[in-house]
Amino acid sequence: MNPNSKVRFGIDIRRALTGADLYVKTMQAATLLVLPYVFLATSYWVVLQNRNLWSVLFDIGISILPRWEALGLSFIYRMSSSEVIFFFVMMAFALIFGIVAGKVLHDVHDKAVKARKVFMVLIIIDLVLRLIPMRFNAPFGIVPAIIGFAVRVVCLGLIYKDLKADEGAKN
Repeated sequence: MNPNSKVRFGIDIRRALTGADLYVKTMQAATLLVLPYVFLATSYWVVLQNRNLWSVLFDIGISILPRWEALGLSFIYRMSSSEVIFFFVMMAFALIFGIVAGKVLHDVHDKAVKARKVFMVLIIIDLVLRLIPMRFNAPFGIVPAIIGFAVRVVCLGLIYKDLKADEGAKN
């Protein structure tokens, strides 16, 4: 790859992570917040009976994920009635998303910029959907919904900083 073809980044932590990379890591971390609760629920039913650290992490993790992903996971769980399938689908999604996003975000300049713009549009659509008063927007309470909304706004800002830095580097 030509070193001049890369996107200039708004966030560049030790030349390793960009704002878009942080977005991908955040979505993967949100998935990882959900998994301990699901894992414990399969073998230790007491976890399901009261509010605890694992249920709070689950609520926050699911609230951070895009609405379409959370609804898709809900559909998978309802169809399979299996926490194990749910668990592995979530892990697979986080892995595949990280691999694909990593390749697309570090491709040639034009494709990397387009990928960031697509991510921004998807996040904006997700934020608008979160504002519409529907049953599925706050199933775990208002606090996780606010945290999820705030994290998505920060992710939007990270990607925007990448695009703004790249635009400034061209001028």
